[in-house]
Amino acid sequence: MKDTNKRRRSSWIDSALIITIITLLSITLLLIVNVMKTKDTTSPKHVTNEIIPAPKQEVSVESIISPYPGIKMFTEIPKDSQYPFTIRYPQTEYDGFNKQVLDYVDQLKTTYANEQQEENRVSKLDVSFETLQHLSGNYSFVMRAVTYFADQDSQMKIQTFHINPETGDELKIEDIVDHNLEKLKRMASVVRDEIHHSPLLEGDVIKESVWQPTEPMWVNYRNYALTDDSLFLYFGTGEFTKRQAGPATVEIPLRKLNPFLAKEFQVATDDTKKEKTIALTFDDGPDPVYTLRILETLKKYNAKATFFMLGNRVHSYPSIAKKVAEAGHEIGNHSWNHPTLTELTDVALQSEVKGTSDIIEAIIGHPATVFRPPYGAVDDRVRESTKLPVVLWNVDTLDWDHHDPELILEHVAQDARAGSIILMHDIHESTADGLDAVLENLQSQGYKFVTVSEMDNY
Repeated sequence: MKDTNKRRRSSWIDSALIITIITLLSITLLLIVNVMKTKDTTSPKHVTNEIIPAPKQEVSVESIISPYPGIKMFTEIPKDSQYPFTIRYPQTEYDGFNKQVLDYVDQLKTTYANEQQEENRVSKLDVSFETLQHLSGNYSFVMRAVTYFADQDSQMKIQTFHINPETGDELKIEDIVDHNLEKLKRMASVVRDEIHHSPLLEGDVIKESVWQPTEPMWVNYRNYALTDDSLFLYFGTGEFTKRQAGPATVEIPLRKLNPFLAKEFQVATDDTKKEKTIALTFDDGPDPVYTLRILETLKKYNAKATFFMLGNRVHSYPSIAKKVAEAGHEIGNHSWNHPTLTELTDVALQSEVKGTSDIIEAIIGHPATVFRPPYGAVDDRVRESTKLPVVLWNVDTLDWDHHDPELILEHVAQDARAGSIILMHDIHESTADGLDAVLENLQSQGYKFVTVSEMDNY
């Protein structure tokens, strides 16, 4: 009986202890929840920077017939002065084009209203457009949106739209260069050269910033306009010029782009006035002895050349690579170790190409401008591994095979023509020995020595 009573008391104590523990845990949990609620109500909320839709304003819309067939010109002006603006834009019979333009206009209005609310210093938005026509029938509309501020400052944005008024098709930059990425790479080289030498941009260009916005990517060249004579490219404020200069406009004569354009956009040229140009190229260097000798010979004939350098040799002889660049010659990427690139994995291919580009830029202070795959082995994968134009050759001196200075001249004399790209190597003594005779022979025939990027077609 005593044992039974003891077991009952023990069971009651155990039950009471369990109930007590559960009660304490419940109270603790409630306290934690209350503390969390208190913290939630006292801590600041995360504020998102959402775009506030432009307030609806009643506007007056007028339209007139454009001098250009198939185009109407619309003008919008608000009936109240809360957010004053004047917006002019083109419209056609094609809904797709019209929607593109109207969406852009709505975007401008929204941005303008938000700036007016937030900064309280915007005084007016003025949007105008210019119509440019190409003989193919395509129109380019260049819309300029200028926001004027109360402190007399202003900001401009440029946006272009394109249409063929007969078909409704949009003319894209891809169409102009025949949907060929390799041609875009060559065009990009011309664009950079034009930027650096444009009188209109003189004093405003930030040289180290030019490369990125002009990289051969389709998106970088979609803000353009086309006329019978020129391609105009529009870049945003501060992309590669000083901010106070505003948006940058680059005009490139189509004759400079002729070899890279689709046939319908090429222009007639007077071939009788063209200079006899030839490009000397040297692979596999730099070399601490023979490259320097070749530089002296080139200087003697006032000749410019293109040196396709190996990354590992730039790494070994950085001062020689720098001397080549300082002498005004063009520097090309020729891979790091000279493998057959078409046989490499994607990772190894990227390492060969990017590693060489990186060290060239680090040593000479600017990027390589052209690319030559070892052995001329190239496929689509190799072309896509670099944003540089791929440059091969059409005259092989075979200096790497015979090592005979006289045979170098023989090959050049037999095969060289205006526009030839001659392959040599600046790592062989025989090439350094035979170069003088080659240059003397070509110069006597009236040839001018240029870099490959200066060739009309390469």
